[in-house]
Amino acid sequence: MLEETHYDTANNFVDFHKAYRGTHSASPDLKTHFQNYMIPINRRHHMCVSLGMEIVSRLAEQHPKIAKHLYLVSCEEAVEDAEAYIQHCEVEDIEKAGKSLEKEHALVAMKIVVGGREGVLILDPGYHVARAVTVMKDQCYPHTGWFTQSDEPHCKREYSYVLSPHSADFITWTERVTRVGKQQQYEMSMIFIERPYRTAIDVTVRRNLVYNFRSLLSRDAKGRVCAGLYFPVVPNPADAQVTLFYDAANDTQVKQKFKFSLFKDPQKIPENIVAHLENLAPQLRMKSNVLAALMADLADCVHDGDFVKQLLDINDSITKMSADN
Repeated sequence: MLEETHYDTANNFVDFHKAYRGTHSASPDLKTHFQNYMIPINRRHHMCVSLGMEIVSRLAEQHPKIAKHLYLVSCEEAVEDAEAYIQHCEVEDIEKAGKSLEKEHALVAMKIVVGGREGVLILDPGYHVARAVTVMKDQCYPHTGWFTQSDEPHCKREYSYVLSPHSADFITWTERVTRVGKQQQYEMSMIFIERPYRTAIDVTVRRNLVYNFRSLLSRDAKGRVCAGLYFPVVPNPADAQVTLFYDAANDTQVKQKFKFSLFKDPQKIPENIVAHLENLAPQLRMKSNVLAALMADLADCVHDGDFVKQLLDINDSITKMSADN
């Protein structure tokens, strides 16, 4: 499934912008639009929520009895103090505490019992994890433990999932990043597994609409991100740049950064950049003219100064709201 699907927060960014500009007000308030926007979900433009739905749907076609035990769960990323976070959720009640939670990510879980020992199965296609992760309460076999998620020349990422010692309702997901010549960095996220995540579209997908980083990524069967584009949303449209990358001959990878202004008119894209689009498009299973049109739409988004300013303000307010987590 990882090979056949992309991780895509570029197209929903374009759809969100077009819907905003399609409103009747001459200068509509983006916050109101953001809160009322009816989010389109389809099987072409996936992020973590719909990737979770997709993998359950595919499993249901092959193994319906197993699939009925799978459910979507929520994840709070970059938690600084697991015990304080869990205490906040439990003392306040998760429903009330939810107002101060960001819930940036969603994945799939299934509770299991192996020889009378409790555990949880985790599927995370949104973070390109190309395996079913087994999380045993006692951390004994078949507990997955630490595994390498990606190992590039400049950066190695390893993941570990364990049931939290503070509450059986949470899994602690730890990411260990090793960069060349630098100390290892750790980041901890908390996955809430006690019940299904019913508001994933209205919370996680909606939150992502105003996130200040967008991407369209192609993955291989092992979860390696092998081609795509990504860019930060920046305050000054003149500084807006996008990085294109794709696999080339002899096990090499091309990575090039360009000003978004070069893509505003698909008919006037410089020939050397057209060549990059023509190499990238097949690896995204797109026609080059469709990719060029997407780049033009993205250029339109990032050069809309009023839209970008409001979007970044909303993103900042959400970040501050959840900063204590």
